[in-house]
Amino acid sequence: MKILVIMKRFSANIDMVMQDFGREIRLFEPLAKKHEIDFFCPDYKKRESKTLIRKGIRFIISPISFFSIPNFLSILKKQIKTGNYDLIVATMDPLIGIIGNYYSKKFNIPLVYDLQDNFEIYHSYKIPFIGYFDKKATREADLVLAVSKNLKKYISKIRKMPTHVIENGVNLSLFKKISKDKARSRLKLPKKAKIIVYVGSISKINGADIMLDVFEEVRKEMPEAYLLLAGKVSRNLNIKKENIILMKFKKRDDVALALNASDVAMLPKHVDNFSPYCFPYKLMEYMACGLPIVATDIGDVSIVLKNYAGSLVRPDDIEEYKNKVISKLKENKKVNYSKDIKNLTWEKLAKKIDKIITGIYE
Repeated sequence: MKILVIMKRFSANIDMVMQDFGREIRLFEPLAKKHEIDFFCPDYKKRESKTLIRKGIRFIISPISFFSIPNFLSILKKQIKTGNYDLIVATMDPLIGIIGNYYSKKFNIPLVYDLQDNFEIYHSYKIPFIGYFDKKATREADLVLAVSKNLKKYISKIRKMPTHVIENGVNLSLFKKISKDKARSRLKLPKKAKIIVYVGSISKINGADIMLDVFEEVRKEMPEAYLLLAGKVSRNLNIKKENIILMKFKKRDDVALALNASDVAMLPKHVDNFSPYCFPYKLMEYMACGLPIVATDIGDVSIVLKNYAGSLVRPDDIEEYKNKVISKLKENKKVNYSKDIKNLTWEKLAKKIDKIITGIYE
């Protein structure tokens, strides 16, 4: 089968292609051994035009800006017309879903629409008629993938045909348990400290304000506690406080080191139109490293962690959050999550997708 995946090159300032990062690349890399796969990647940031091949996948990067949309669509149309594709996969943005649905109908090629979030929170939804056409794409796609069980429930209000859940996975060869002392030594972190970790976008939409409030309360009782952050910090947050360490990692290997150097991981969320439907990468990475987790009781995070005592807290309850973080810091024990992550490796999720998309032609 020949597959075209339409995916933005940049997401949250991460170069998904050059940094070899993200859901679609992780899911389709294993499938490149069986299928011929092209990625068509609109580039709104660097606006480069180039083609490269990595791990058996061809990446076609095409510049796009508001004024160059007609030219971009012309290039994409030509690519689809001459590519002889059996399947189009649209992902990462409602605009891409709309474009994918249009060309799917125009060239009579089945469409898989991969919904990684509740796209209604995206800025592009503010553009007139985007919501209408995105829901149209969701209804009309031959297959829809949802990143979480909660998102699947939400989609069922829009779409009558089945929706398949494909969660975000984890690379177990990278994210695995290693010696805490070894990890701290390599990252030059204090060996005797109690370290709380958070990885990912450090912003209010991701609950970072809750995390900072909780840490402030934790330090009143445990002055030796540190907060280790790995990610981009939102401008409206002040993290320049005592015992807060910000690390900027270029490689995922270093993120795995940071997790293994830590004692407890935090996964705070607000109750909004985003949190109930997401499935954070960090959840699986925390679990693969055996970290005790304290997370907001919301969405699929609740489903995954419900059997692990002391892991879930009521939304915005700073006192409960503080108490559970301190409790896990004092316990100082790794957690065995193997039964819950064994089926959520990228390789197993890729096999699940392969079975689903192959079913279109059966």
